[in-house]
This record gives sequence, structure tokens and C-alpha cells, in this order.
Amino acid sequence: MTPQLVCHRGASLWAPENTFAAANTALEMGGHVIELDVRESVDGVLYVLHDRTVDRTTDGTGLIEHMTSAQVDALDAGRWFAPEFEGQRIPRFDVYMDHLKARGAGAYVEIKWCTPASAAAILRETGMMEHAFCFSFKPEMRAGMRAAAPDLRQMITLSIARNMGVARALHGADLIELQGPEICAPVVAAARATGLAVMAYSESDDAAVFRNMCSLGVDYINHDHLDISLKVLEDIQ
Repeated sequence: MTPQLVCHRGASLWAPENTFAAANTALEMGGHVIELDVRESVDGVLYVLHDRTVDRTTDGTGLIEHMTSAQVDALDAGRWFAPEFEGQRIPRFDVYMDHLKARGAGAYVEIKWCTPASAAAILRETGMMEHAFCFSFKPEMRAGMRAAAPDLRQMITLSIARNMGVARALHGADLIELQGPEICAPVVAAARATGLAVMAYSESDDAAVFRNMCSLGVDYINHDHLDISLKVLEDIQ
């Protein structure tokens, strides 16, 4: 089994995270799924942004939930990373989903904070419902997405679910994410026995880590070092 490569905030080592440049670079390199984060402006527009504030990844300051969409749209989200990315903007979630659909990419949607019904509507309207899965660290966001989009695949981390039965029964999960020592044969087998797809997450730049993930037959690898995982896949195929 060849795992799908999930690009954490796009190709965020080569382009400013959560931008069209990051998504395009990831897909051009050979990634399959773009991981992204969703937040909402004060006037109800959904954006692709990791942090609660815009300070780290734009030329602005402040909480996105206190900003209007006009204010968010005016921010530069590329220059902080490198001069050649000046002019990149914080993508609107609907436009970003349209773009991924047109590129034939999958989406791993992490809900930071937004109106779940709005996120679900966008996934339906853009035709991305069957090409996406979602997760949130916030229980109310997970519950909201399950209610608003019962047909959307749900992901849960093993650290939250604690065991595979809870992942399925309580969280309605279709996928489970494993990290660190959780990424081992007995845990992967337990997930398979419960009908869960497996995603392995690592911040490592060690090729051996990715070779181990491939040998275990995980379905997805969620990571930053796309260049290393691609080389591993090339070597084992």
C-alpha cells in the first residue's frame, strides 16, 4: 500500500503556510492531500489560517475573529516568509476548496474555530465533501461538524480517543491519527480491526521514520518534510 502524503499547511518549508503558493508547491512536488486550518472573521467569512491572530504570518496584527473580511483580505500573507511571496493573501476557505478541487487534491480540514454549518456548506458547494476529512481539537467543533456534515469523514487522534472503540463509537471517526510511539504494528492492527483508516504524523526529518510508516501500511502520512517522504517512496517502489 502506498500512503497518501498529507502536506501540513501545504509545502510550508518552501512557501508561506496556508497560502495558495504553499498548496501549489506541495502538489507540484507530488503531495496528495493539503492540510489546512479554518477560522472565521467577525462578519462570518471563513479563512485558511492557523493562528488565532494574524501577527505571525501576515503584515497585520490582531485577532481574526475581531477583523472584518475586508481587513483580512487586505493583509499580505507572504512577505514575512520571503520577498518573492509578497502579495500572497490569507485564502478564503471557499476559494481554497475550489482551487484544491480543480487541482484534484484532497483536503484535511482542521477546524480551529468557525460556524460548522458554514464550513459544511462550503465543502458541499465546492464538491469537496468526498475528497476531504476533518478534525478539531475543540470538542464543540467536532460535534458541530458531525451534526452539520454527517457524510464527511471524521478524524480523531489516539491521544484524544484513548482507544479504537471510543474513536468509532463516541467520536464517529473514520480515521485515526497516530504519533510517536503510537506508530507501531499492534496499534495499526487494532485500528484496522476496528475499521479505521490510519494516519501517521511526524515532524521528523529522518527518512527511517517514514520508511517505518510505509512498512506498517499506514494510509496517510501527515508531515512537513515532503521531500524526504517522496524519496522514501521512490526508493521502496
